[in-house]
Amino acid sequence: MKNNWILIILIFLTISCQNAVVFEQTKDINDSGWHKDSLVHLNFKPQHAPQTYNLFFLIRNDQKYPYANLFLIGKMAQGQQQIIDTLEYAMADEKGRWLGSGIWDLKESKLVYKKNYTFKDTVPVHISIQQADRKSGNVSGDEILPGIKTVGIIIESTHK
Repeated sequence: MKNNWILIILIFLTISCQNAVVFEQTKDINDSGWHKDSLVHLNFKPQHAPQTYNLFFLIRNDQKYPYANLFLIGKMAQGQQQIIDTLEYAMADEKGRWLGSGIWDLKESKLVYKKNYTFKDTVPVHISIQQADRKSGNVSGDEILPGIKTVGIIIESTHK
């Protein structure tokens, strides 16, 4: 009986320590691939400010994705403030095994965009995500990026 209580307490602690998802939005990508000029637009309105959040990009890819890494350009605008980041994420390990969760062909990766980011106002936030992958030596980048099925954002409150 004592072991059951320990298990219940551990489950409760695990659940209570997780950050609360306050926003999640995804967009499906056309089966032909993600065009380099096709931005994924997402909008979020903070309910409380100032408040600290963790922001993640959500990427679902299949076996057609050709690279071990993913390069993204993330833009976030709130009022007059705009932040632009070029980001690189590992999508496969050194042996070529896909990272992320999921079974069979489809893998889902929750990629850190901003940790402990404070929205100072409740003005709506516009986030755009653009793929920026390119083959080595190719300056202009991949016109069409195959294998990306879904792009999105998850925003979690850091307040318990």
